[in-house]
Amino acid sequence: MKVSTYKIEITPSGKFFPCYLSGHAIRTEKAVGIMHQLWTNALLLSMDGSKMLWITVELIGLNRDFTDNLRKTISERYNIAKDAIYINYIHTHSAPEYQDVSFFGGPGAVKGYMSFVRSCILEATQNCFEQELQEVKAYYQTVKIEGCYGNRNGKDKPCDKDVTLIKFVHDEKVVAGICNFTNHSTVLGPQNLKVSNDLAGYVARYCEEKWGIYPLVIIGAAGDMSNRLYRKGNDENELNRVGKEMMDQVFAEDKFAELSLHAPNIYSFNYHDTYYPDKDAKQKQYDEILAKVNNAKNFDEKKVFSSALAMAKKGLECKPFDLDMECYYVDMGDLRFFVIPAELFSRFGIQIKEAMNCKCPILWGYCNYSVGYLGNKEDYGASFETAASDIPIGTTEKIVEEIVEFIKSKQEEN
Repeated sequence: MKVSTYKIEITPSGKFFPCYLSGHAIRTEKAVGIMHQLWTNALLLSMDGSKMLWITVELIGLNRDFTDNLRKTISERYNIAKDAIYINYIHTHSAPEYQDVSFFGGPGAVKGYMSFVRSCILEATQNCFEQELQEVKAYYQTVKIEGCYGNRNGKDKPCDKDVTLIKFVHDEKVVAGICNFTNHSTVLGPQNLKVSNDLAGYVARYCEEKWGIYPLVIIGAAGDMSNRLYRKGNDENELNRVGKEMMDQVFAEDKFAELSLHAPNIYSFNYHDTYYPDKDAKQKQYDEILAKVNNAKNFDEKKVFSSALAMAKKGLECKPFDLDMECYYVDMGDLRFFVIPAELFSRFGIQIKEAMNCKCPILWGYCNYSVGYLGNKEDYGASFETAASDIPIGTTEKIVEEIVEFIKSKQEEN
């Protein structure tokens, strides 16, 4: 097994700054500074003639057309299967807008910025393929952290607090790495007007100090996960406090175990349905969220339901909603992961990881693009994640049941 990795800075500067920051409908001002550098980071893995390319982009999201085009370009340029290329994003709410028009309807990306990001992704990829790949062994460690974050809709609700580190080692030196955790990178609030990769960036920098390399950060089923019920603020000091407490726990013990890996078996799972909203139901939905904004008990409530209100306002157009998910189940032996382009609730991520039945299961959300939140039916509509959803209640349970059966069927085949 051989790997190479390369990162390139995508922090907005020059003609790309100042910019609007994406993620909060209540924040309408332009950024005033840079808190942390942003990066795109690529990791190329080669095993028994098979290659996989994993890319992280430190933005809130990516459009499907953008990633489809990139994956096609990379596939043709380097003779690697498109299904073996994954482009994920860390979902920080303090990075530049990436769409021409903001998700909430306001000003979008600075002209030319996403073309710049695309060129950086391609440059990082080119360096991965051109530089010498190093022979490595892979090791992993999973730690359950406490006191930093959890289910943001209630401490008693299901949550995934596992943090998994994977390090690729050559001659006793870490030459590439991955960190997978399940939480929103939203410690910084809408009052923040500085560019930052937030919690995912803190995690990457912490690992870089320990390992000497900047790892890929992969966010799991974090649709209902944040530090909202644990936070003592929403500024840089709080980010440093939460990040340090989290990563100190992760590195408190060195219990890395070697992974036995083989060339990847990649299976595509697709789910598609179209939903046609009812005009009266959408108006009722909008009115209910508006009442929650007007009666918010604190800033956090007003913040999140203001975003839901912006989504509900768009919903009044009553356009059909096309739920089209291109997912992947990848079996590499001791390491298996499921890629889903959605903000899946954590209980479902746990369910899918258990179905993979291996030493190191990874749920890889926020990858290639996003269809939005996939929440559970018991809490449907009660929180902002599903308050303005166009996806009918019970749909997530149906999808996850199909995913679990799909994974089990592939395991039986092998």
